[in-house]
Amino acid sequence: MPGTSITTTDPSVAREECGRVYFPHRLTVLHDPRRFAMTLSAVSLGTVSAGLLGYAGEIRVETDELESGYEVNVPLDGDLRTWTGHADVCADPGTAAVYRPDGRTRLHGWAGGGRLFGLKIERAALEEVLEELTDRPVRSVVPIGARLDLRRGAGRQWWCLARALVDLAADPDGPLGQPVVARPLARSVVAGFLHASDHPYRDLLAARPAAPRPATIRQAVDLLEEAPEQPWTVTDLARRVGLTTRGLQAGFARHLGVAPMAHLRRVRLERAHLDLLAADPARCSVADVAGRWGFTHLGRFAAVYRERYGRPPSHDLRTVR
Repeated sequence: MPGTSITTTDPSVAREECGRVYFPHRLTVLHDPRRFAMTLSAVSLGTVSAGLLGYAGEIRVETDELESGYEVNVPLDGDLRTWTGHADVCADPGTAAVYRPDGRTRLHGWAGGGRLFGLKIERAALEEVLEELTDRPVRSVVPIGARLDLRRGAGRQWWCLARALVDLAADPDGPLGQPVVARPLARSVVAGFLHASDHPYRDLLAARPAAPRPATIRQAVDLLEEAPEQPWTVTDLARRVGLTTRGLQAGFARHLGVAPMAHLRRVRLERAHLDLLAADPARCSVADVAGRWGFTHLGRFAAVYRERYGRPPSHDLRTVR
């Protein structure tokens, strides 16, 4: 998992490194510059960056419009006075400050030291997740509220989830840093943030999609089982059977107990199993079969195969016929 870890006493280096992870900014040291120090530990999960940031003394940070992303800042100790571009917020361990792409921002703090958790979400990624969750187009900046209460309700639940990214930023090489874990976690954090924060789409997020008829879900299952080699997405499948993506996901959960793409992976695993049993080991390898059915990581394929069939795929490829 790509990561950054730096400690510096040079304000220009601090500005450059922090700007590379988050946003370009102006840094003003408000105490004896000889005592300046900055520490940053951060990870990039594709469209989401999470980091722990600390300064040794009081500083001020100013940015132009963020433009390319949304930002959530949570002091892990102490407080932070900030202008989010739309409101004054005093952020503390129980209150997150939220920044939108369309406003100039200012932060003032660290007089007593302390660390800040900063979460950057690329604008396109957040708005894409929101479109998937609501089945509505998002054509402008989402006017998210400037503060998020982390002590109660949905904000508290989101912070419990987001703290996994705090741990990941502190230890990028740990188990949370594995892409198979980290990337789904990052998307869950974005989706959870949209459910927890204040914006005009909240009612749409809370609305339950109408339950589709079993026959419609059967049609979707048939499509997957008839052509599992196709590069299906939830959006493609929903469109084919006349459902919204949320409706399709709800129908699969209700009638099959799994997500659409989980069912597709199950079907592909079954087809890979049959191909291995029928293949000539002199002309075909496990990797050939796995790749044919979309399993790009051979180790993970072997693990799920063993879990399903109780033996490694190489055993079935070598089976005497």
